Amino acid sequence: MTDTGVLAKIEEEAAQYLSAGEWAHALAEYSVLREIRSRREGPYSITYLSNLHDCVRCMSQLALWSDSDQACRELHNKYVRTHGRSEAQTVDVAKHWAWALVHLGQLPPATGLYLMTADALWDTDPAQARQLLGAAAAYRARTGMDTPASPRPLLHEPAVTAALADLTTWLADAATDDDLHLTIDGLAADDPGPSPH
Repeated sequence: MTDTGVLAKIEEEAAQYLSAGEWAHALAEYSVLREIRSRREGPYSITYLSNLHDCVRCMSQLALWSDSDQACRELHNKYVRTHGRSEAQTVDVAKHWAWALVHLGQLPPATGLYLMTADALWDTDPAQARQLLGAAAAYRARTGMDTPASPRPLLHEPAVTAALADLTTWLADAATDDDLHLTIDGLAADDPGPSPH
């Protein structure tokens, strides 16, 4: 079997593990593919980035938050350069990265990431932007932090920060932690509160 055939076989097995929810086995297979493709094709190749993204998905399922933080940092930075901030893959990695940071107790950078990603989706997907902005507001209200700093300049300043302030005030006045449904996708869509638009 050729090298290409071997890689295709590993890829097939990894996909089967992933679809079956066997996260540890899938992560092991995708990690092998990631290493091989990084050396052979380079760290910006489509297949390398795809395998790294699958590693991130597995890491989240396995609660490997430190590993996820490192992998997401690399992948998000590359996706921003190659895809842009609002592309679906970039947004997915941003969610995984923010979720890992939340679990690592690093709320300021997590809220900044939620803020930046909500800003990226402001015009194209307002519902998803609201969920992410709601998460930033919830963590801000929980900790009493100042307005989170976005890792990159906001494209819809000051509208996004005004909406964040409105949501933060509403959450501080009207919600308790038991009322909030925070997931990897942000504040659950069925939670009430002011619209950010």
